[in-house]
Amino acid sequence: MGKNKNKKKKGVGRIIKLFRNYGYISTDSFGQEGEELPFQFTPEMIKEIDGIEYIEYSKGVEFNIKKGVSLRDKIIREASDLKFDSRNLIQEKRVESKSYLEQVKEKFDLFNIQLPTKNQMENEIREFEAIVDQSTASKLKKLYDSILVDDDAILYEYLKKIGFQPYMLDYLVNGFFIEKNLGNSKIIDVKHIIKIDDIDKVFREKILRWILGIENSYKSLLSRLSTQREGGNEIAVKVVKYWKNSTDNVKMGQYKRAQNRYKYLSYSDKFDYINSDIIPLDDLMDQMDLSTLESLLVKFDDFSRESISTGGRLLTPFVRDIVLHKAVLSDLRIIRNAAAHGRFVIPTIVNPDYNPNWDLEFDNPLERTKIKDWFIFSYLKQVLMSQGFDELISVKVAQTIFGNPYRKAWFELNFIYHRFISLFDEKMYNDFKNESNYFLDYASDYDRNEQEKNVNPILKDIGDLSTLPLDFPPAYRIIANEASLAEQTAILHFYQTGIHLQKYF
Repeated sequence: MGKNKNKKKKGVGRIIKLFRNYGYISTDSFGQEGEELPFQFTPEMIKEIDGIEYIEYSKGVEFNIKKGVSLRDKIIREASDLKFDSRNLIQEKRVESKSYLEQVKEKFDLFNIQLPTKNQMENEIREFEAIVDQSTASKLKKLYDSILVDDDAILYEYLKKIGFQPYMLDYLVNGFFIEKNLGNSKIIDVKHIIKIDDIDKVFREKILRWILGIENSYKSLLSRLSTQREGGNEIAVKVVKYWKNSTDNVKMGQYKRAQNRYKYLSYSDKFDYINSDIIPLDDLMDQMDLSTLESLLVKFDDFSRESISTGGRLLTPFVRDIVLHKAVLSDLRIIRNAAAHGRFVIPTIVNPDYNPNWDLEFDNPLERTKIKDWFIFSYLKQVLMSQGFDELISVKVAQTIFGNPYRKAWFELNFIYHRFISLFDEKMYNDFKNESNYFLDYASDYDRNEQEKNVNPILKDIGDLSTLPLDFPPAYRIIANEASLAEQTAILHFYQTGIHLQKYF
């Protein structure tokens, strides 16, 4: 993998793809052949002729590189300031917005999603007519006769009846399903998409619980240190006073809410809230989630090191260890928010197109991304190379994880448990390990009946969604394997760094 020393901001290329709102340029201008850069249409490119919209452009194009664009929690590059060849302008009909049912038909065809025949769909819709009394059946028949007037109406009502929602079309992406144009001939029943949605919901619930577990473990660690270790209370007091005296709006709000945590509740009897100048650390931590807890961990560590420098005793090296690698905490935000707000997770983890610079970065990740700054990278590369991958492939495998914020967050969630939680919260770690091992396991061959699969689904129940498992591994294998890879990387990282935690002081 050669180092790309080309720092040009201007390039030339050819427009190779047009969608409704954006397109892609293929360019050789930056040291790699056929790199693809996205660009967004400008209003000037859209021409209306006889009520029809066209995109006016030339195949050959000059452009500038726009760096530092934040998109979906990634910094990307995009082409801007496009200059077309005015002598070779062409007009191509703009891709039209498609109706819901048009999207259904197109995507179902592309990804081999099988629907019943028209008669079968209509019979399933009308099944209530056969189980009610004659009067009600007659009314239902008239109702259905007025609704099921054509093929589209039957399709719409059938999808509604089986629980297929419009957002489920977004499960149909390459990387999760595989389109037939890539050689996939696997036929998938439409009802299986609904099953996949159920599994994704279970996965989201587990992700939320596991992230909450990290948050609670870190809070419990600080609570134990502040109440059970000599010198711990003095550090906790300094932290709370720092929050009390802060002029930062977030910290002020946290402290004010914490003051009222137990107001007019009998729980308040355990502390003198009247004569005390400050509140307990636990009250303050109760106002924080994982994204804001990071700043408290940093401040606790600052005061701990300050205490040691003035003759105080070491409470624990664990807080310092966590703070030195705090970047992984903020990375969890994207997958936590998605899970909390009901946005699907599984297809996003395995969808390469989630990162619009995927091809650009994959060609040369060491020079085109900041993967070398990811503290996990060198250890992950070592693990991959120990499994028989050469350095080039190891770097590219690492980039598939690093380049997708969801995939990176999933990897780091597992890394945190195996690298940090395992050291000081045995119960939380064992609970996570037992639950995740069961949910992610795809190698065991134990029987699970349909009722168990419905009530307690595991990731493997997604199934193989293509006939090309070697070229396109199923999502359940990718997600489970990368969780295992994170565990191995965490163990290696500990033995090369964490085993000597005392050196941090």
